[in-house]
Amino acid sequence: MLSFGLVLGAVLAIALLYVAFADHRNRLAAAEQQNLALTAGAKRLVWLELRNLERAMRGIADDAQRLSEEAPERAVRLTAQSIAGVAQRQHELESIVLTDADGRALTPGRGDANLRRWPDMRTPQSGQAMVLGPLERRAGHWLLPLATPMRDGRWILARLHTGELQGLIDDLDTGRTRLIQLTQDDGHILADSRGVAHTGQRGAQPTPTATQSANHRVTDLHDGVTRMTTSGTAPDYPIVVSVGSSRAAVLAPWWRLVIAGLGLYALFGIGLAYLVRVLHRNAHHNAALVARLTETADGLRRAQELGRTGSWTANRSGTIHWSDRVSDLLGLDRVDVAGTVEEFYALVHPDDRERVMAQFAEAWRSGEPYSIDHRLVSPDGRMRWITTRGAAISGPEGTAEMAGTVLDITDRMDAQQRLEATELRYRLLFERNPLPFWVFDVATLRFVEVNEAACAQYGYTREEFLAMTILDIRPPEHRDSVLEDLVGHELGQQEQIRVWIHRRKDGRLLEVRVHAISIDLQGRECRLVLAENVTERMGQQRELAYRASHDMTSGLPNADALAQRVDAMPPGDCRVACIQLRGLELIEDSLGREAGHETLRAMATRIARLGERYGASGHVRADEFALVVCPAGEWDSALDLLQQELARPIPGEDTLHRLESWIGVCDLRAGENGSAQAIANAGLAAHVARTERRAVVVFEPGMARHASDRLLLAGRVHRAIDMEEFELHYQIVWDVAKGAAVGLETLIRWPQHDGGFVPPSEFIGLCEDTGLIVPLGRWTLREAAAAQRTLADSGLGHLSVAVNVSLMQFLDGDVAHDIEHVLQEFGLQRGALHIELTESVLMTRPEQALETLRTLQRQGVCISLDDFGTGYSSMSYLKQLPLDAIKIDRSFVRDVHRDERNASICEALLALGHGLGLKVIGEGVETQEQFEWLRRHRCDQVQGYGIHRPAPLAETIAHLRDTDAWIDGPWRAPEAAERR
Repeated sequence: MLSFGLVLGAVLAIALLYVAFADHRNRLAAAEQQNLALTAGAKRLVWLELRNLERAMRGIADDAQRLSEEAPERAVRLTAQSIAGVAQRQHELESIVLTDADGRALTPGRGDANLRRWPDMRTPQSGQAMVLGPLERRAGHWLLPLATPMRDGRWILARLHTGELQGLIDDLDTGRTRLIQLTQDDGHILADSRGVAHTGQRGAQPTPTATQSANHRVTDLHDGVTRMTTSGTAPDYPIVVSVGSSRAAVLAPWWRLVIAGLGLYALFGIGLAYLVRVLHRNAHHNAALVARLTETADGLRRAQELGRTGSWTANRSGTIHWSDRVSDLLGLDRVDVAGTVEEFYALVHPDDRERVMAQFAEAWRSGEPYSIDHRLVSPDGRMRWITTRGAAISGPEGTAEMAGTVLDITDRMDAQQRLEATELRYRLLFERNPLPFWVFDVATLRFVEVNEAACAQYGYTREEFLAMTILDIRPPEHRDSVLEDLVGHELGQQEQIRVWIHRRKDGRLLEVRVHAISIDLQGRECRLVLAENVTERMGQQRELAYRASHDMTSGLPNADALAQRVDAMPPGDCRVACIQLRGLELIEDSLGREAGHETLRAMATRIARLGERYGASGHVRADEFALVVCPAGEWDSALDLLQQELARPIPGEDTLHRLESWIGVCDLRAGENGSAQAIANAGLAAHVARTERRAVVVFEPGMARHASDRLLLAGRVHRAIDMEEFELHYQIVWDVAKGAAVGLETLIRWPQHDGGFVPPSEFIGLCEDTGLIVPLGRWTLREAAAAQRTLADSGLGHLSVAVNVSLMQFLDGDVAHDIEHVLQEFGLQRGALHIELTESVLMTRPEQALETLRTLQRQGVCISLDDFGTGYSSMSYLKQLPLDAIKIDRSFVRDVHRDERNASICEALLALGHGLGLKVIGEGVETQEQFEWLRRHRCDQVQGYGIHRPAPLAETIAHLRDTDAWIDGPWRAPEAAERR
């Protein structure tokens, strides 16, 4: 026991030494990793600071170059003004000046005669166009000269306060024992985490020769502290970032661990001494226990009998004697305790008999012990499994007899057969499974088993798989993550389902969803893995994600994706421009859908280029784009380029396409409303610009309120349509020649609870913008048809009813079907229903309009052209339309009796209408003089407030029944204050 304790002590000592060594190494490695992380972060901050300054100086250089080319005589003065503007924004710069090739100042400020001899003066690398000069001190402040070359050899020279760099590293979390320095190539300190007092001194940190970080052990010349230092050069700029950690501070916890280990080892020695003493005392007690164990040996034999075990002996003559338990196993009476070898063999199963006989004979010959499992068939036909063990007993004359035992193993063999059957089923389930399965050893990472589906999925044979490790099916760059994933899993624990990248034999990569669980396979810790190939599914998910965040025609981000991208940009004030286009529908209708898409993509490409230059861009709606300009100071140049791109024609297959555009603008200030709201506000401003026909409109809060009011009104209109709150009033159309009413025109009214009406001008335009004009128009058609049915039932069936049809209802709805339906529903005669259309309805889609008009004419519907003379109809196209009448707009009728120009227009329209064989109807007749003029010039029909003020159907019918008293009496023109 003492030897064991000494060995255990040695093992413990080795373990403690290993732990101490590993902890020492890990602490140093952790400190190095932290240094690397801080070095990388500091390099990134320095690079961003210098890159921003480089962009600002590059912008000045470009402006100065352009001014020299466009206005050389004013170039220096304008450049000085540009520099002054930049200097006001870049407070970290002490000065900015334009110099000649030798460093002499051309604008107010100090030049640098040594500029061409700067150590960093070299040919700029790709992506870098700024060089750094030697550190200089002025007015008690350290300055870092920066210079950006121009194409004509001049320079933009700036001097950066090193305090800006000092602020960068002061914001880093360095702790109390870590040092961060920024130095130039020559070793002079630009910034030090210990304070600005070290600026300008020569640093003790080594200078790396590349942008890659390097680790060193350095003793500081200033404070004598030995530090583990990581250094690296900032990308594109000769500034070295060094991060150092005190070695003593890093190893202080390790020394405490060493002391604790020594204490633990001392406790072990004390415990070992005590244990040896206790064991020596217990040795005396063990001797007494041996005696007691001897006494229990007989009891053990009896227990073997109870354990279904029997004994037997056999001699050379072939006689066998056995115990009662063997008789029970053989299915014999207990009185039969002896027999011959042949009788025993007769009870052995025929399939096992030859094997048992051979084993028995070999035991007699060799004298070696044997053990064999076989089956017995009792006289009653029952079969049992037994284990027969035996050994020859040698006497003075050689082997005299053989003795042994018989153990009933029927239950064990039955269980084993069931286990083998189960194992076979599971093996078939594993090998024939259509999903790829494999098992690998966690210790060696080698494949232990693999099924056919895995071989098919990865292209390897089973033999190739079993000679590989799981690292062989992973890309090299993912192997470290595989090893990390193997740590910390317990036996039987199912791992989190993850998607991994695997590699086939032919090199193709697969995305697989891995289901894994740790198992114990014959004492080895293994892992059972199901590798479901989800490459196609993941591709579809990525495609769906792209479709959810981008417009598929233009390829630009949609509104939500654009807002997320802007929110992720560095904080700062931006401006959002929303561009609405018009003309794409005409291109699609004229040249085809693909031509419209090509035009849209061409415009999207232009806007995308501006987005890359100034910030971001997106496709927020079908004909609406967004451009985000960050910072907002670049808005003027961005707007100028944007308007140029919008105005520039887009080449088509055989022509040039020009699109109308309107721009809405909204400011996006840091800390205020989010990007999504700013994009929405810019879209609202663009809608206002389109409505008011203005090129650019800046968003104002009142626009949102107006839009909200329109939205609320749209909800009220929708509810009013559903609740049938609208009603129709009717105005009589008077035939001048007959002196009688010939029809009624419907005018929609929206009564309110206070007895008033909402003017149609407030909700008709809204209905057209929101599409509610279509259901409202269907309701109007049905009400007008019902009114004509009422007129017919009242004996006034000769009067037609006219209904105005809007552009959207005529083009986007199925107006021909709607009219056919109401004609059949109310049983109206041909000519009973008239519809009135404006010139814009007919000229928007001429072919569609002509086909619909012909269908309506076949249904017996009369068609009038409303507000004739106010649009831009083509006379050649007008003569092809199946019209019945044209209506002279009220603006021409108003002063026709006293305005020669109005009179000339009306005479021309009357002549044109009669020349085309159409009836001519004068609208807005309010005075007797207007009526008399139209009658003298053979106007067919008139209507207006002077003839009849619109009224509900019942009142209009009452007027019609008393027409003589109403029209033949003194002329009393109603006041014309109210307008439909």
